[in-house]
Amino acid sequence: MGPGHPLYAAVDEKLNERLATLTGGVGFYVDPLGQEPYRIHFFEISIRGKDTKGNDLPIHGELVAVREEQAYFEVVPCDILLNLPPHPNPPRGIEPVSIQGASDFMKRTYQLECRARCQNERQHFARVCRDYLEKSFDARIERAQERAMLLAAEVSTRPEYKLTADEARKYVDELQRARQERLGGLERLGIARTGPVKHIGTAIILAIDADTQSQLGELGEELDPGIRRKIEIAAEDIVIAALLEEGFPKDRIERVGAQKIGFDIRAQRIADESTGEVHVKRIEVKGRLKGQPIRLTINEWYKAQQLADTYWLYVVWDPLSDSPELVRIHNPAIKLDHAKRKIVAARFYEIPAEAVEQAKRIHGGSS
Repeated sequence: MGPGHPLYAAVDEKLNERLATLTGGVGFYVDPLGQEPYRIHFFEISIRGKDTKGNDLPIHGELVAVREEQAYFEVVPCDILLNLPPHPNPPRGIEPVSIQGASDFMKRTYQLECRARCQNERQHFARVCRDYLEKSFDARIERAQERAMLLAAEVSTRPEYKLTADEARKYVDELQRARQERLGGLERLGIARTGPVKHIGTAIILAIDADTQSQLGELGEELDPGIRRKIEIAAEDIVIAALLEEGFPKDRIERVGAQKIGFDIRAQRIADESTGEVHVKRIEVKGRLKGQPIRLTINEWYKAQQLADTYWLYVVWDPLSDSPELVRIHNPAIKLDHAKRKIVAARFYEIPAEAVEQAKRIHGGSS
C-alpha cells in the first residue's frame, strides 16, 4: 500500500499507534558471516520547506540505517535486517545504547546530502514555475494595458466610459501586484532545511559462534559518554590512590588527560635525595570491565613508544564495582607490542585482555 492509496493515511496512523511502545527499542540479530559484533541504528529523518505563503511543510521523509562498528559509521540499506535472522537466545537485559555518535554522523552526512538534493529539486521547480508565471502574467498584463489605453482614449469623447476605464486601470494594477506577490512567493519554494531526527530503534548484530556476553562486553566499549566519563574518573581516582601508596606526593600528581598529550596522569617524586634525581611516571589509565580489550589511540601508542621507560599503562578492571583490580604495565609499547591489533577504521590499537593479564604474570605489577 503506497502513499497514493486512499487508505494509506489511516493505515499509517494506526500502525504508528500500535508500534509507539517499541520506538527506541533494541533487538538482537545474528550475522552468519560476521566476525565482530556491531550495531545498526534506525532513524527517521525529514527535510522541511515552505509553500509560497511561507507556511512550513514537509518535503521529504526517509528511514535511514546507520551501521556502527568500533567507532566507525556508515549508512547502509534499510532492508538489511531481511538478511539477518533474529538471535535465538537474546539477553534479557542490556546497558543503555548510546545513539549520539550515529545520530551526529547521519546528520552531518546523509541528512545534509538529502537537504542539498531536495533544495536543488525545489529550486528547479521554482524556476519552471517562475518561467511559466512570468510569461503568463506578461501576456495578461499586456492585454489589460491595451484595453485600459483604448478605454482611456474613449473617455475624452465619451464620458460615460470613465468608470469602465478606471476599472480597467485598476485591473492592470491588480495584475501587477499579483505578479509581484506570486513571483515573490516562488523564492520561498527554493528553501529546504533539515528537520527533526527521530530514533526508531537499534539492532545489535552478534556473530553466530561467539559468546553472547563477551560480544556485548565488546560493544560496551562504546558506552554513553556520561557513563564512560564516570568510569574514567573512577579509574583515575583508583590510580591516584595507588600512586600515593607508592610514595608519590599528592601535590606532584597531575591529571593531564584534557591536554591530549598521550597519557592521563603525570606523577613525580625524588628518587635520590643526594643527587636530586626525579622519578617520573607518565600513566595512561584505562578503566574496563574485566575481560574487555584495552584500546590505545594512535597518539597514546606512539607516546608509549617515545617515552619508553617513563610510560606506564594502568588498567583498572571493574572500576565502578566494590572490588576493582589494578594492573600496572611498565613500558607497554615493548611488553604488549606482540599482542596489539591495529584497528584502521577507528585509528586505535587494541590489546586483548588476556595479553594484559599475561604481562602482569610475566613482568609483575610492581611500582
